[in-house]
Amino acid sequence: MPFRPVLLLTAALLFIGVVRMSGQQDSFVYKGLRVSLFGFEVLKQRTENISLRMKVANTGRLPVSFGKRNSPPPEALIIELDTVNLPVVLLGHEQMVADAVRSKKVDLEPGEMMDDLKVEITLKVQKPDPVASTPASYRGQCTDLVFDTAYIVEYTDDRMVLQYVIRNGSNRDAYVLGNSDSESDNLAVNVYFVSGTRLTRGAILADGIFIQQGRETLDGVLMPGQILQGEIRISLKSRTKFTPNILLELDPFQKMYDCDRTNNTELIEVRF
Repeated sequence: MPFRPVLLLTAALLFIGVVRMSGQQDSFVYKGLRVSLFGFEVLKQRTENISLRMKVANTGRLPVSFGKRNSPPPEALIIELDTVNLPVVLLGHEQMVADAVRSKKVDLEPGEMMDDLKVEITLKVQKPDPVASTPASYRGQCTDLVFDTAYIVEYTDDRMVLQYVIRNGSNRDAYVLGNSDSESDNLAVNVYFVSGTRLTRGAILADGIFIQQGRETLDGVLMPGQILQGEIRISLKSRTKFTPNILLELDPFQKMYDCDRTNNTELIEVRF
């Protein structure tokens, strides 16, 4: 396994926007054992699991060694993640990444780095309690999903590829996967061709997608302030010079108990 010294500049960058995960979650006291995770790359993303490759650096003052002959990681070990460059789908799930690293074999002297640590995270859907998910149970604490942004990443004569970012603007968890195994009760996003800036009866449906586990979300939960990123490809066959703009609609089938549906659309103005 190749090692190389960690450059001072690299080490300094690791402390920008990191989340610490210690062996004991109620204590982050540094005792000389610390590793930093960065350089994340998603290798495979499936419904049941996600495979990652990353770099691991020993940024502490003591050697770190675990995983040999079923040797567990030390309880005092602190694991830091470079959350600035963490893939969006993993935001809010930093603990899952840290736990996956703890199950691997790591042997690093202070200042040494592993270039190619691969881990696999098993996904488990979290779904709301059917009773606790009724409108009456929310008592004013409903969720509020909003579009942070939407933009075009590819535009040809016959199609567009759109990317969008959804944020949970409420103070409670939002469950974006339904209670059944069918995708039809998951959170959905529709795309329309429109003439102006609003969704009207004259809008033309371009396409729509349902949020899926292992694609836009790992476990179906969007925590307060957390974002979800997705992509949708649409055909331009139905687009006319009278409906040049693109409008995205969040939760068109009203599967969520949303506090404010006035912020459930996002417009992309496009020249024909």
